[in-house]
Amino acid sequence: MKRSNALFAIFWIIAGWTSAIMAEPLPPALGSVMPPYLALGKALSDDSLKGVPSQASAMKSLVEREKSGFFPKELPADLDRLAKATDLDTARLAYKDISDRLIALFRDHHVQTGHYFVCTCPMAQASWIQIDKEIKNPFYGSVMLLCGDVTETF
Repeated sequence: MKRSNALFAIFWIIAGWTSAIMAEPLPPALGSVMPPYLALGKALSDDSLKGVPSQASAMKSLVEREKSGFFPKELPADLDRLAKATDLDTARLAYKDISDRLIALFRDHHVQTGHYFVCTCPMAQASWIQIDKEIKNPFYGSVMLLCGDVTETF
């Protein structure tokens, strides 16, 4: 019995060590776009388009400045759609595509900072990234502000 416990403990130590090696910090390019992205989510969760065009444009500039091909080629067009949105429904559809692309980048780069939370709203069938665990749903705003769950941590 003691031997199986020791083997079990060794297994968990190796598994934890392997996870730590595979985890990566936030790439600088991704870190640069997070402030405007988070501001966009806040505005939409507040049922507002105030600041959305400027934040989307700022984020697009940061994406286009990154010449290494880090960001998906579709992201600037998504950000243009968001910047030009004249109503919340259109803005939220563009924000969904942007969120999906950023979440994929976090996953692809194995980011593990413990500071970013993927939240998912089953009603909107959409996910987004926040920096706290208290749900602030950008897809429904005040109608269902608390709808969703934290489904992943980066």
